Amino acid sequence: MDDIVYQIKAIIVLDSNGKRLCSCFYDPPGTPITTITEKDKFEKLIFEKCKTSNCELEIIDNKVVIGSKQSDVWIFVVGASLKSNELALLDVLNTLISLFKKACATDESIMITKKTFLENYAVIRLYIDEVISDGIIFEVDEEIILNRVPIADHAAQSLNEAIEMAKEKAKGFGFGFL
Repeated sequence: MDDIVYQIKAIIVLDSNGKRLCSCFYDPPGTPITTITEKDKFEKLIFEKCKTSNCELEIIDNKVVIGSKQSDVWIFVVGASLKSNELALLDVLNTLISLFKKACATDESIMITKKTFLENYAVIRLYIDEVISDGIIFEVDEEIILNRVPIADHAAQSLNEAIEMAKEKAKGFGFGFL
């Protein structure tokens, strides 16, 4: 039963040198917690195995790994076991890539780069948390996720507009200190 519920072992994002930009490891209840040393070793193993290939689908350390290279960033979805559903993992990967592209979009490009990834890290982590919850695939509908977690610029702009509107209304009531 747990194999069906707990589909995801990790979401790992590495730069072109194999250095971690983001990693989220999920350990189902009743299993040993993955140590930092084990996480580092696994990330290096994935990078070494995938840096020469496209790493669309690999079996690494008895886990299904699906990955994609986006500019200078590698994004991996790691299944919890060999029984993990590859199509579900691919759906998670495609959703994350699409959300990351929206978060990293600039006027010049919609590519995910190390620079734009790190600049938008907070929103990206929120997106990951909306897609995966404790190793369980929670949501892969991009529109639902975008409605829950707005892109940072739009959220900040809306907040600033609300603050300005509140200041204007406060002035109308005679509050001159704003």
